[in-house]
Amino acid sequence: MNGDRVDRSTGRRYRRIPTLVDEYRYLVERYSYFINFDDFYGREVPLVPVNSIEFIYNPLKKAEELIASNTPLDFVLEDVKEMVEDIAMATGVKDIGVSGSVLVNLYTNTSDIDIVVYGVDNGVRVYRYLLEVVGKDPRYRRYSPENLYELFRRRVLETPITLKYFVKQVSRKVLEGYFKNREYFVRLVKYSWEEPSYGSYRCRKLGKTLAKLRVVDDRESIYTPCRYRVEVVEHIKGVKVDIEEVYSLRGRFAEIAKKDDIVIAFGTVELIEMKNSRVFYRLYLGDEGDYMMIAR
Repeated sequence: MNGDRVDRSTGRRYRRIPTLVDEYRYLVERYSYFINFDDFYGREVPLVPVNSIEFIYNPLKKAEELIASNTPLDFVLEDVKEMVEDIAMATGVKDIGVSGSVLVNLYTNTSDIDIVVYGVDNGVRVYRYLLEVVGKDPRYRRYSPENLYELFRRRVLETPITLKYFVKQVSRKVLEGYFKNREYFVRLVKYSWEEPSYGSYRCRKLGKTLAKLRVVDDRESIYTPCRYRVEVVEHIKGVKVDIEEVYSLRGRFAEIAKKDDIVIAFGTVELIEMKNSRVFYRLYLGDEGDYMMIAR
């Protein structure tokens, strides 16, 4: 493949696929036999058999390798190592991994720092630390107006909100920004036993809706997947049901709204049927065109 990303150990070239829509299209064209309908997700998803997996990249192992390295690192890996070490030392959290292009050895001189933190309690500790240091420690800073515009330009293709609302939302975030002169994103992920287990419910998609919602609980909004407990203020158009939760597997929807915020959200209504017989409706955000923005 004639791509601009080069595996530094093998010299093999790769091309980055820009959006989820493009990724899915590529899978359908090249690996359609991996695409299957799944009741848990309520949609067709790529399901790769274990015997088709050649190698598993481990974010925790990658972080350990960087921290333990006694050989000089290039300036990209030095930045990654410094941020991981700083967070670990300040919070006492050990389950911190490195993901993104650094994990798969396809980073460039301008690559981001992608960090993943495992566990609910660990996530809270890291989040509180970032609240303390972003904007105060000179190494940690929020996006500048120029940086925000570039980020908006990249994301508006899939998440169509105005620049005004985008700036308002991202400016309050601490899970993404700049460490020194390098963009970073910290993903807080629960341990597997802290999330509903695979197969614990069935998801049925009912169609699109646009609704005005009030956030009644934002405690899980910092994680991926993120959740906002909500109540419906107004059904604007589309499927009309009593939505209890906004849910997304995409990091861009984390940390957007706080408790008592009024938001306008557009996404897919899902009927969730739990194995314990509980049934509720949630609004899924993550497909092209989905968005959530703060109304007040």
